[in-house]
Amino acid sequence: MAEVIHPASITEETKRRYLNYALSVIMSRALPDVRDGLKPVQRRILFTMYHDLRLTADGRPSKCARIVGDVMGKYHPHGDQAIYDALVRMAQEWIVRGRLVDGQGNFGSVDGDPPAHFRYTEAKLTRLAECLLDELRQTQLREEELTEERTTPIQLRPTYNNETTEPAVLPSQFPNLLVNGSSGIAVGLATNIPPHNLREVLDACVQLVDNADATTAQLMKTLKGPDFPLGGKVVTDRTTLRKIYEEGTGSIRVQGEWKLECQGRKDQIVVTSIPYGVNKGALESAIGEIILSKKLPQLLNLTNETNEKEGMRIALEIKTDTDPNLVMAYLYRHTALQDNFAYNLTCLVPGPDGKLRPERLGLKEILRHFLDFRFATVKRRFQFDLEQLQKRIHILEGFRIIFNALDKAIKLIRESQGKADAAVKLIGAFKLDEVQADAILDAQLYRIAQMEIKKILDELKEKLAEAARLEAILKSNKKLWGVVKAELNELGEKFGDKRRTKIAGEEDTPDFDPEAYILRENTNVVLTRDGWIKRVGRLAAVESTRVREADHVIAVAPGSTLDHVVFFADDGAAYTMRINEVPASSGYGEPVAKFFRLGDQVKIIGVVTTDERFTPADKKPKNGDPPGPYLLIVTAQGQTLRAPFGPFRTESTKVGRRYVKLNESDRVVMATVLHGDEETIYLASAEGHVIHFKVDDINILAGVGKGVMGIKLADGDTCLGGALMSGRFDKFTLETSGGRTMEFGRNKYEITSRGGKGFEAVKRANFVRVVPPAIELVDWDMTEGKSGGNGKDSRDNGAQGRFFD
Repeated sequence: MAEVIHPASITEETKRRYLNYALSVIMSRALPDVRDGLKPVQRRILFTMYHDLRLTADGRPSKCARIVGDVMGKYHPHGDQAIYDALVRMAQEWIVRGRLVDGQGNFGSVDGDPPAHFRYTEAKLTRLAECLLDELRQTQLREEELTEERTTPIQLRPTYNNETTEPAVLPSQFPNLLVNGSSGIAVGLATNIPPHNLREVLDACVQLVDNADATTAQLMKTLKGPDFPLGGKVVTDRTTLRKIYEEGTGSIRVQGEWKLECQGRKDQIVVTSIPYGVNKGALESAIGEIILSKKLPQLLNLTNETNEKEGMRIALEIKTDTDPNLVMAYLYRHTALQDNFAYNLTCLVPGPDGKLRPERLGLKEILRHFLDFRFATVKRRFQFDLEQLQKRIHILEGFRIIFNALDKAIKLIRESQGKADAAVKLIGAFKLDEVQADAILDAQLYRIAQMEIKKILDELKEKLAEAARLEAILKSNKKLWGVVKAELNELGEKFGDKRRTKIAGEEDTPDFDPEAYILRENTNVVLTRDGWIKRVGRLAAVESTRVREADHVIAVAPGSTLDHVVFFADDGAAYTMRINEVPASSGYGEPVAKFFRLGDQVKIIGVVTTDERFTPADKKPKNGDPPGPYLLIVTAQGQTLRAPFGPFRTESTKVGRRYVKLNESDRVVMATVLHGDEETIYLASAEGHVIHFKVDDINILAGVGKGVMGIKLADGDTCLGGALMSGRFDKFTLETSGGRTMEFGRNKYEITSRGGKGFEAVKRANFVRVVPPAIELVDWDMTEGKSGGNGKDSRDNGAQGRFFD
């Protein structure tokens, strides 16, 4: 054929093909059907095991490799691993509430161990799975049998290669979508449905049959919530849970359960259940890391005591006299022992035209769709049974007619020229049809003996009575619903078990207090020029602590591990973290950027602890000013301001808090907390100007602002920083471009007004930097000895070591 090129829009082609792909994933891979609760791969696995391989619950299992091969070759050409994964999931009792596959061999474990290869494992159906398949023969409809009234029961559709047919849905006898749940991700859609208790689900169905107008709240008196295979405890209030079941989306919190046991002199917490979907091995590793890092000092050891007899047991040894609620509150906060389950009740729902479409449903809608499907299935089953009865009755009627004129019938058969001729003569003589005539001619002679005829007549009577009963049921929707209800109750009695997951309120969750897990101890936070931080307990000299090559310490902030430390960056952001979270290290420590999200080229220029022994406590406001103590900030463009320190005492996010608004290309050169005895301040510019003015001249802002001018700078000049004149500091040291240092005492220059150019300190040189005062350290041994451990009665004149009452 000649080559023909058709121009096409790449946008339209991409849109069309991606839509086809999306629909294929949604309809044929990821989402379950609301009627049988199965995805296509699950349905094909069960159908293959039941229909093709006859792997029933009372039979022998077969190699999973055989099952996977048959499913992939006949029905699901999407790869053996995907099929095997789905098969394994239906056999894992910690994943599904009611197992559909009875697996023999290594099918993995709750610890996260993978299953063995499918050549080593075997499987067959469970009895519960047979409840999805038993009515398949009675409810299947081939294409030639379809009518408008008979399209709801099980429809057979061609397989991917048109070699055979497969059911579009299985005649499920219970709402498998809720019992075993489902999870999947499609294109633009996802589903995440938790498992539920079979008995509760069936009772809710019965309740809806009795009262079609029952609300979700009424149904939840029967179906209390999810029921996870490994138990656990749902700690979400009933109002939230009801809203989730009404809207089909939301999130609940699930906790593992525990109990306290005493083993001799030792106390231990035994975890008896974990949240759904949590890898037990990974959970134990996480708890082990907490023990090794001593983040929870009250927790000493972990032992896995899980066994088949007693079930799950994770034993946690704790210190004597430790409150177990304290330990569990920490583990709930920092491990997967408490987890959130996100509800998304999205599934495939048949529309008015019979075609499936994705839809998010509430609890009542899911049950309603199942019950309507179950009603149609039971009706189709009775129709099938009635059809079979009528066929048998028709044949028995033929035998009855022949029996009344047996001699005549035998004579006609003897005189006939063969079976076809005999059939024609019987039809003509006794007004039979071909089916009846063939049945008579195929019957053995003894069947028309006196005793056998009596059995036929008794069977005819029995079949007529049964047919009348089925016709009466089919004529009454009330009777059909009665059958549906009775079968649901029977199934609940046969397969129902006790609820495993407890439903509790948020008030049952132990309170988490971060300070309860921190050992109070005095320590020092060390900050280097390059932004590395660490925590050291005793520090004899700044030079003795290890730093990276070419780096050096710029500040040491003493404080208690129960307090916080605030880092001030030169871009105007402050970052607050707990002192106990600063890495304790005898090495280099860690960069601040590991804990906070710093901008490019941003440097940390100062550090302050919130320990009230070194930083004044919050004070009541005076004269309408905001409450103190105050931050003092100086910028490179000569701006100054004072702002309350209080908002920075609590832990910040990774992006920190803004403490000053900066003009474009400006940066902070000085940030410190005022202690209250600072009277004046010196500021110096790079071109050699120095200004000396009162601290009280600097405005106090209620929040974040740009402040006021501290020193007026010439074009191209910049402010290098400053120094406060107080009882602790009485000199301001600067380094010149010539390499020498200059000192300015409180009386060197007279006090002037803020905002001027100041005094020209040098004429033929420039200032290059402000020389910081020597870092003075706190002697914790002396401090604790004098103050009974808290140091509040000691005094120290060092830059970092002053104590406040």
